[in-house]
Amino acid sequence: MNSLAKGKWICLILFVALASAGCGLFAVGAGVAAGVGGAEYVHGELKQAYAVPMEKAWNASLATVDELKMKAAKKWTDNLDQYRVIEGKTKEGRNFQIALEATSKDVTTVGVRIDTFGDEEYSKKIQEVIAKTLKK
Repeated sequence: MNSLAKGKWICLILFVALASAGCGLFAVGAGVAAGVGGAEYVHGELKQAYAVPMEKAWNASLATVDELKMKAAKKWTDNLDQYRVIEGKTKEGRNFQIALEATSKDVTTVGVRIDTFGDEEYSKKIQEVIAKTLKK
């Protein structure tokens, strides 16, 4: 294959990769504007954007930990209050982490991870309880 043909293939691959990434970002952004963003499960963490301020998402996350009878061993906030984390054990004894990030003043992204490699179904269960709690 000559260098011109290789260059065309590389351009085509880059174009497809960039176009795919843009669509995903657009879809998540559109969901956030509507109230609740689309959930995304990547590398063992289920992330969900909620159209609520950090404090409301934090309180809903703490209520979810209590409702699901999970034990929070550690809670922390960064200095700028842009990022908060709850870590502990599920009632089954599995490690969990709920990480909140203030995307803007009125949008908070909540990431849930179970154990090291994640558990999508369990993470969905937690996100569903958070969403239900936010509707109250």
